[in-house]
Amino acid sequence: MQTIRQVLAIAHTEFRFDFRRGSPVAVTAIIGLLVSAGILVGPLTELSIWAANSIMTPEKIEKLASFGLTAAEWSIYFRDGFSDIFVASTMLAWFGIFLALLLLPIVASASIPADRQFGVSELLRTTPITGFDYLAGKLLGMLATVILIGAIMLALFFAVTELVLFSSLHYGLSASASLFLIKLSLLDGLPMLIWGTAVGVLVGVFFRTRRAAIFPGMLAGGASLVGWAYAFRAPAQGFFGVLDLAYYYLLQNYHSSAMALESRMGFHYMFDLASSPSVGIGQLAMMYLALIAMIALIFAFTRLWLQWKENF
Repeated sequence: MQTIRQVLAIAHTEFRFDFRRGSPVAVTAIIGLLVSAGILVGPLTELSIWAANSIMTPEKIEKLASFGLTAAEWSIYFRDGFSDIFVASTMLAWFGIFLALLLLPIVASASIPADRQFGVSELLRTTPITGFDYLAGKLLGMLATVILIGAIMLALFFAVTELVLFSSLHYGLSASASLFLIKLSLLDGLPMLIWGTAVGVLVGVFFRTRRAAIFPGMLAGGASLVGWAYAFRAPAQGFFGVLDLAYYYLLQNYHSSAMALESRMGFHYMFDLASSPSVGIGQLAMMYLALIAMIALIFAFTRLWLQWKENF
């Protein structure tokens, strides 16, 4: 119980310092803005066209009948079809989240060297904490900062999206598209944020100053980006390029009412992966287990390093 209290106390202090330093907050916010803007660009360019098509005329009703659609079915297609554009836009915009693998290790690597540079480490050694408590607290505090800012950016994205849609089309994002975006954030974006943050904090153990940790943090970020792209590469490519395993799984299992109507009319989906090799939940579980094992291994190595070099 005492260990938990010590870890939480260090995490709380790290959380406060992260907001004072600002770099983890700024980098996470920038990544969130880039991804959000990338998703919104496609739908916003189509917004005026879809708004014009929302007005029904006898000619449109007759044309719909030629496709075997009623006005009620067109209303469903119109609503869910526009939400599907948001899903399709993520295929290009989601490349922005890979910046988390590159940039977060750079800013997170300064956390532990900053303690050494400003004498915090010496002060901590006078308290009855262990190197394990220290590392776990630093990691937990930095993760809390990054995840909180990521959640705020996700909420801001949904708020802006709903505001734009209700003001222009008088309805919001469909349930299927909203659920897809939430799943994408949790199953793919969150693991990237956790990995980038964890690698950065633990790499900083080996350096005495923040300046000395910058370049190794860049190397760790580059290695994370390349390693993720190859280790978790999807079995097939999307329309806009390479997808990772979790994204591919979600996209392959995405369904909406508009897609069902498109299939009935003989249209092709804009992100059809049904004929591509399938990815199961077991493969996703192995991906997450591999990430947890790697973080645990790096954590154990850095803990042994502190014990060996600093007897802490």
